[in-house]
Amino acid sequence: MGVFGRAEKKRKVSKWVESAARSSIWGGHNADEIDSINTLGGVVSALALSFVLGLQYMVAPGTDEMQYADFRSMLCKSQEFRNYVIDVFKTEDIGKHREESFNFTKMIRLNTYMDIEQFLRTEVAHRYGEADGPQKHIACISDKDVETAVAFMAVEFPMEHLRAFVLQTGDFYRWSKVSESIGGMCAALIFASLLWSIMLNLSLALAPVREDSTGTALVAWLMIGGPTMMVNYLFLLVGLIAFFFTHGRMLVALSPFVGATMRNTVDISLFAILLPVFVIGLVLGIGATIWSARNSKEVAKEEASESTGAKAAGDADAVPIQIEDKLQKLPETREKEESIVDVKETRM
Repeated sequence: MGVFGRAEKKRKVSKWVESAARSSIWGGHNADEIDSINTLGGVVSALALSFVLGLQYMVAPGTDEMQYADFRSMLCKSQEFRNYVIDVFKTEDIGKHREESFNFTKMIRLNTYMDIEQFLRTEVAHRYGEADGPQKHIACISDKDVETAVAFMAVEFPMEHLRAFVLQTGDFYRWSKVSESIGGMCAALIFASLLWSIMLNLSLALAPVREDSTGTALVAWLMIGGPTMMVNYLFLLVGLIAFFFTHGRMLVALSPFVGATMRNTVDISLFAILLPVFVIGLVLGIGATIWSARNSKEVAKEEASESTGAKAAGDADAVPIQIEDKLQKLPETREKEESIVDVKETRM
């Protein structure tokens, strides 16, 4: 009966659900297992989201670290900006207690001096041009001479001129813009993963998967909810990878030694440690699942064959017992038949 007393019609189970129930992917699960898998994704998403939101505040273009990184990147990317920096230093007062202009000749080692103005006007363009492409750009900002020039200029350059240049001429390349874009994508994917986990938990709770003892309702739910959970975990995985890249870019923005930081963060942490460990863990996890499923099927087959053999042996043992019972009962049957015949004769 329904909620208002109406008789419910028996609905025929879809053939797709029946075939899915016989498969090894959707069949053989219970609601608690699926609920645990989905809840795990939601917990990880909620935990990662707190770190991602904090990282987004750090990669915002207005922070001192991002302004430092933007200044360094735009020196490598635009000759117009390099000339603009020279003009600003020649016209702006950078003195703290008296009027003072920037001195472009700096001592970088004992009895060794660097002409920063000449370096910006000719040498950077000669080495890297406009630093088109990510590889050339990373090579430029990792250049020890570029890092030396930035170390002297970034602390003295009035950053309002940097913002004014970007607003008027457009983005040649800003480190903060790319970092902000990757961080925003990371936050969107992980937040979407959290929302999907909540929706899937509600859907599983409202579906009659625990009331159905046959398991058909759970299989039907998994036909839609299963792929959705896979996509949800894909969102989480891509979001975590984007988080790692954003974190690495933030470390590069903070570091005055870009080459060493890129080596430690990208080459060692990402390619030498994180990716191999992730691939090994993924292969081991998949292998453990396949091995478990295979042995489970073999045990089930052995139990089925043992039960069939025991039943056959029991039937074979029962046949001689039945024959012996019949042979034992045969004299008694004959005596009863003879007594019945005697009674009939006496009556006659």
